[in-house]
Amino acid sequence: MSTDYIGLAFAALVAVGGAVGYFKSSSVASLVSGLAFGALISLSVQLAAGNSKSYSLLPASLCLILSLVMGGRFLDSKKFMPAGMVAATSLVMAVRYALKAV
Repeated sequence: MSTDYIGLAFAALVAVGGAVGYFKSSSVASLVSGLAFGALISLSVQLAAGNSKSYSLLPASLCLILSLVMGGRFLDSKKFMPAGMVAATSLVMAVRYALKAV
C-alpha cells in the first residue's frame, strides 16, 4: 500500500489551520470544522491510496466541499488569508483526486 504524503500534508494543514483559528479568535467553529475536515480528508486519502481509483472520489468530494465553503467566506470577506488560500488549495486537491479517479 502506498502513502499519499501530499494528501496527508494537506489534511494536517487543514487541521492545524482550524486550531490556529481557534487560538487567534477563540472560534470553536474553526476548531471543530478544521479538525473534522482534517481527519476526514486524512482517512479518505489513506483509503484512496490503498484501493481502486473509484475511492479517489471521496477525498475529491471532501476537498470540493471545503473549497466551496471557504470560497463563500472569501467572497464575503474579500480577504485572501485564510479563506481564499484554503479555497484555492482545496480546489487544487479536489482536481488532483478527481483526475486520479479517471
